[in-house]
Amino acid sequence: MPNAHVICGEGGTFLHLGWTTVSTFAPIERFPLAALAVARGTPFIDIRPVTDVTAFANLPRVAQDGSVDPEPWGPGKSVSLTTYIDMVEGLGARILNDPRSHQSA
Repeated sequence: MPNAHVICGEGGTFLHLGWTTVSTFAPIERFPLAALAVARGTPFIDIRPVTDVTAFANLPRVAQDGSVDPEPWGPGKSVSLTTYIDMVEGLGARILNDPRSHQSA
């Protein structure tokens, strides 16, 4: 699943699998399904270090089906997972299993 990823924040852990999202209020250490996905190489975005919650809330969402909006800003807009990671990392998030390192230059 090209856009599958795990996000961990103050509100808990979310496992995004394209059109399906599974979540818990617990941190990733207490969410075995998400921890297993990360162990198997699913990108993990730890947003707990992000302090600018307004900027984070204004980020576009990750495209579910691979399609992206030509102008990805504003409510309801979507971007690729790698573009989203670029944006959230700029806000201070930590990335594990970074899919950008697998892209050819």
